[in-house]
Amino acid sequence: MKSSINIIGINWQCNSSACLMINGEIVGSVSEERFSRIKNDERYPKQAIDWLLKEFKLKSSEINAVCFISNSWSPSSILLRHYTKYKIIDYVEEQKKYWKEKIYNKKNQSILKLFNKKIDFNQYPGKKFWKKIYHLLKKGDDHISNKKIENLGKKIRSDVIFKHLKINKSKVYFIDHPSGHAAWAYFSSALKNKKKYLILTLDAFGDYKNYTVSRFTNDNKIKFLSKGANSIIARLYRYTTLILGFKPDEHEYKLMGMAPYAKEKYYKELLEIFKSFQTVKGIKFKNKKMPKDLYFDIKNKIDGSRFDSVCGALQKLTEILSEKWVINLNKKFNAKYFMLAGGVAMNVKNNLNLTNLKKSNDFFVPLSPDDSSLSMGAAYYYNSIILKKKSKPLKNAYLGPKINFIPKTKLKNNWIIKKKNINEIASTLLTKGKILGRVCGRAEFGARALGNRSIIADPSNLEALKKINDTIKNRDFWMPFAASVLENKAKKYFKIKDNIDNYSFMTKCVETTSIGQKLFRAAIHPFDKTCRPQIVLKSTNPNYEDLIKRFGNKSNVYGLLNTSFNLHGYPIINDNKEMMYIFENSNLDALIINDELLIKK
Repeated sequence: MKSSINIIGINWQCNSSACLMINGEIVGSVSEERFSRIKNDERYPKQAIDWLLKEFKLKSSEINAVCFISNSWSPSSILLRHYTKYKIIDYVEEQKKYWKEKIYNKKNQSILKLFNKKIDFNQYPGKKFWKKIYHLLKKGDDHISNKKIENLGKKIRSDVIFKHLKINKSKVYFIDHPSGHAAWAYFSSALKNKKKYLILTLDAFGDYKNYTVSRFTNDNKIKFLSKGANSIIARLYRYTTLILGFKPDEHEYKLMGMAPYAKEKYYKELLEIFKSFQTVKGIKFKNKKMPKDLYFDIKNKIDGSRFDSVCGALQKLTEILSEKWVINLNKKFNAKYFMLAGGVAMNVKNNLNLTNLKKSNDFFVPLSPDDSSLSMGAAYYYNSIILKKKSKPLKNAYLGPKINFIPKTKLKNNWIIKKKNINEIASTLLTKGKILGRVCGRAEFGARALGNRSIIADPSNLEALKKINDTIKNRDFWMPFAASVLENKAKKYFKIKDNIDNYSFMTKCVETTSIGQKLFRAAIHPFDKTCRPQIVLKSTNPNYEDLIKRFGNKSNVYGLLNTSFNLHGYPIINDNKEMMYIFENSNLDALIINDELLIKK
């Protein structure tokens, strides 16, 4: 019997994750945050890896390769755990005490010494291991990667995987950041069989190349047509997010959500300020006049400006630069199909604008195009480019763990349990304005719920919207919820101009029709009436599709309001304890848990 080729892909940085690829197919992938319950956890994804091996009954000796993403990798950041340990004030202090001193006063200092209290020595593989690393780093400027730090980063990761799985460094590979994004966008998509395509990546940093244009050749090599480190879109968003009092690398979406409220006449001057930093020439991003430091320069220029105007100007600049870049790429390469990945690809409004370009026939944005999916990009790259094996497109987003039903002995007496006609009963409850949790099958990968770890409601019911926000989600008032919609009804509600298959992962938003605005008023942006839909296919989630169809037959609305099953600031649920806590302590009226339905009396 022929043995399988088993590849572990690892993203050990912002929103750490791990995936398992067997014979060219991604069979499982999950972020570490789902187990640790720490939002955007960037520690070594030990629990994620352990789950994959257990779930698919693999021994570490059966792993053919372990592929880490990124050549540049900062052990200091891992020790400090910026994205999870830092509060907003810590990011501000870092700008003042470290970057300002470094850039303006030319001081060579250690960020680890400055933020010593934020260091986490207890993360895997433990205090003894990390104290040795700390002593190697503390003497100098350890924040900016250089070749020495880069090599140390590779050694640390090889040592940790050996300690964890006893996998020799000969089986450990490192895939550069932009190649990981490109591989994820290309190989996960059915568009890879199309001609005249381009793969685009837009990032904040990304191994010193934060924008790339590429194709994969017939002999399984990646060919970069354009690349550079000059795109500052993501960094402008990052620093502006912090200046406005939000957490960078996490809350950028709040600025995007506020942007539609801004009026052009108020943000005109701010737009010119943002335009002064950068332009696009041909197929490259070009800096105009760059300041010594973006953070302080932006802060000085926008201090005292209206919050909504700042957001509107920044979003407009993002769209202007991205649009010019894509138009110029189209002129040069006559591309008909585009694939976009990287942090900027999380901007669904920008994705809408690019989709609406006249010569953009198909604009695909993969599942979770940010760094969290880089574990899968690394696996795809290794299998297709290094091994030169055939890789299979992603079947669906449901790659994570299951949640089993809680034992009946722990259930309260005031709940009704239904085991038959679950979707029929649930759809009736939804028509009556009830709010349901849905926990079915394997969890979807990424930050966006796609039906299996969702809170659902009638999308036309504004009262349900208020109830969800006030008692469970506590979202900012200007942030919209999303919608799950049947494939054959989607164009009735939404102005979809490209392939409907591009809307399976909530990575793009669309304009709504007059019918859509009426029937989905609780699941669209309250100001610009756009929606971030999930087109639900029978082939990928038949049970969820059936529920929506039954609800539609009763209400004439063939879609549902859909938001993630979690409390504000926490990852999506991953066990029945947290699931039941939210159910018991919120205004959820019922809970679908696999093949059973719990209804509060």
